[in-house]
Amino acid sequence: MIKNVIDYLEITEKKFGGKKAYCDENREITFSELKDSALKIASGLLDAVSIGTPVLVYMNKSVEVIEAFLGVAYTGGFYVPIDMQMPYERVKLIIDTLGAKHLLARREDPLPEAVKECCTVYYIEELKAADTVRTQEIQARQHRSIDTDPVYAIFTSGSTGVPKGVLVSHRSVINFTEWWCETFEFDENEVFANQTPFYFDASVKDIYATLRCGATMHIVPRKFFSLPKKLVHFLNEKRITCIDWVPSALCMIVNFRALDKEKPESLKKVMFLGEVMPTKQFNMWRRALPEVKYANLYGPTEATGDCTYYKIEREFEDTEPIPIGFACSNTEVMLLDGDTLVTERDTVGEICVRGCSLAHGYFNNPEKTNEAFVRNPLQKNYYERIYRTGDLGKYNDRGELVFSGRKDFQIKYMGHRIELEEIEREALTATAEGEGLARREALFARRPAAVTAEERRAAIAALLQIDGDSLTPAAIDRTIRGCGIRARALEMGGGQLRVIFPEVAGEPEDFDQIRKIILDILPCHLEVEFYFRYLTWAECEAAGYTWGQVEAAEYTWESFQLAVPPER
Repeated sequence: MIKNVIDYLEITEKKFGGKKAYCDENREITFSELKDSALKIASGLLDAVSIGTPVLVYMNKSVEVIEAFLGVAYTGGFYVPIDMQMPYERVKLIIDTLGAKHLLARREDPLPEAVKECCTVYYIEELKAADTVRTQEIQARQHRSIDTDPVYAIFTSGSTGVPKGVLVSHRSVINFTEWWCETFEFDENEVFANQTPFYFDASVKDIYATLRCGATMHIVPRKFFSLPKKLVHFLNEKRITCIDWVPSALCMIVNFRALDKEKPESLKKVMFLGEVMPTKQFNMWRRALPEVKYANLYGPTEATGDCTYYKIEREFEDTEPIPIGFACSNTEVMLLDGDTLVTERDTVGEICVRGCSLAHGYFNNPEKTNEAFVRNPLQKNYYERIYRTGDLGKYNDRGELVFSGRKDFQIKYMGHRIELEEIEREALTATAEGEGLARREALFARRPAAVTAEERRAAIAALLQIDGDSLTPAAIDRTIRGCGIRARALEMGGGQLRVIFPEVAGEPEDFDQIRKIILDILPCHLEVEFYFRYLTWAECEAAGYTWGQVEAAEYTWESFQLAVPPER
């Protein structure tokens, strides 16, 4: 009986111990090495962390993060991945919500002093260097644990911006992983390319399918998601067989015609999740790779990732929505209008979920938990929880579930339901005409990179959907980073915007392409200045560096530039 995700590691390590498990740009690790590292990390945490104790994992995405996750799981505690780009104020809210006292980090990753003051910091390098492994104590801890114990918490923003910690159990992850691997026939020959950050629930699938099947997972370098041709080359170089990515990443590849010259020859399965996949771009993928199997996935973090799936086996017109399909195994998805079940075709209802895939709720937030996780109104004889997603759906003529927008954007006018998102979508389609669209197009006109009217209109739609206040510097900054570009947008006043590259010394690699993408994103009313880091000796002296110190530290030119804080 599998009751803990650690059981996956124990079973797989015996079968595929020497096989490559997880890889990043700098390192790869076998299942045996992973188990050894996780046990050492657990040994160092065991006295401080008990069953149900939160441990923050504050690291840049890497193989070490997975070691940390499983090390925490061995203790019986639960891990909480933190986005290192997150403002400290938000990190503090998460720490306060959890009452967290323990944090895992890497020496090489920057760690704010304020964070160090809040938590006891354990450096993963030091834990892994330990000589002893407390095997018996760890086994005893595992024996005491049960499958309803939490394995992780992922924080999402609520409507007020206050983060909510979705607490997920081992049982939910195991239930989902079993369905995921069986439905899509994963085995030890699968090679995943992970795109989503580890602080998003979509990454759970890649991580635990690899662990369960003895597969291999490559962490795709973030820079490639702004370099489509190199991204496709990476898929070929690593012989990737399966990708499960957000539509924006998939759209970027075909929009920049990256599949025209090179195709991912090993790719067998393409899934998309997290947002609506434009059917036009899906069809571009299908024409380029007709032998690949495609699937549309849907589900909230509160339901351990996905609760519905749709294997795409028929043709769709560019204007036809792709269904989200049918419920995953051991899960029921139903449409409710208030407390009434909706079964009629083309009738909109709220998507609700029941089953063991449901999260425990929101950590230390009973009010929000009780609002979303409620008693099933259709079950009068005993108490059963369901999760109200706030998403709307309807059944098409084939009985397939189709996503219809958010409940928050639904209004009633003279007794009729009106979907504001539906109106917006119609206004933003490439075929839409009229003064409203013309005015928007004039306001949000793209730079010359968008040649045709269709391209411009697609850009307008994308810009408006990325952020409701897309013209603010903060929104532009989020949009740039959302495209996978390691840059920041700074407001300089007077319609001026400066784009800096704080993690790069000098001009970034493939800057011409990055520049085109950034100018493609920015509205035309802003003047843009690109700012690169070339140090002056005055800056070095101001930072306290003498030539002797530079030589003694054995800096490379690039590492020295990055060692000096950039001018703002």
